[in-house]
Amino acid sequence: MFRNMSVLALCTNRRGSVAVEFAVISVLLIVFMFFLTDLVVRNATTGRLDRVAYSVAGIVRERVQLYDAREKLNQGDVDQIAKLAARMLTDMDLDADLSKLQLVVEELHFEDITSIGSTRKDIDLYRRWQSGSAGGCTPPQALNQLTQLAPKGSYGRWVPLYQVTICLPTTSWYTWLTTSSTENPQLSSFAIVMAR
Repeated sequence: MFRNMSVLALCTNRRGSVAVEFAVISVLLIVFMFFLTDLVVRNATTGRLDRVAYSVAGIVRERVQLYDAREKLNQGDVDQIAKLAARMLTDMDLDADLSKLQLVVEELHFEDITSIGSTRKDIDLYRRWQSGSAGGCTPPQALNQLTQLAPKGSYGRWVPLYQVTICLPTTSWYTWLTTSSTENPQLSSFAIVMAR
C-alpha cells in the first residue's frame, strides 16, 4: 500500500488532505496561542508594575506624614522604597524573579518665588536616585524637563515634584523570535507626583 505513495500523490489525494490540513492548522493554532499567552503575561506584568509605581510614588509624596516634613530624599529613602516595591511585586506574584528589579526616583525642587506675580520656575535642585542595577532604567522623560507640571502651592511657592520609575526585564518569546536582540525586553512603568 505504501510502496506506490509519492509526495505528489499525497498532496493530490483527497483522503490525505484532511490530515495534512489538520496538522498545519494545529501547528498554526499552537503558535498563535503561544504568542497570545506571551502577550497576556507581558500585559499582566506591566499592570503590576503600574500599580506598584503608583503606590510607591504615593508613599514618596507623603513627605509630612512619613518623612518628618523633609522634602529632600536620600539614598536610604530610595533603598527602603525599592524594598517595598519588591515586596509588593512578590505579594502579587510569588514566582516573580525580582533579582533584576530596578528603581529610579527623581526629585525636582524650585527656588523660592521672589515676587508675588512671578511665573518663573527656576530649578533649585534636581537629583536622580537609583536602587538595584538601574543603569538601563530610564524614565520616558527626565523630570527636570517637566517643570510645567509643577503647580503653585497655597503658600505661594512651586510644589516639588517626584518621579518614580520601576523597570523589570522579562522573557518574551515574541520579541526573541521577531528581533535579533539577545537581551530580554525591559518592561517599565513610571508615576509623577507632587509633594504634600
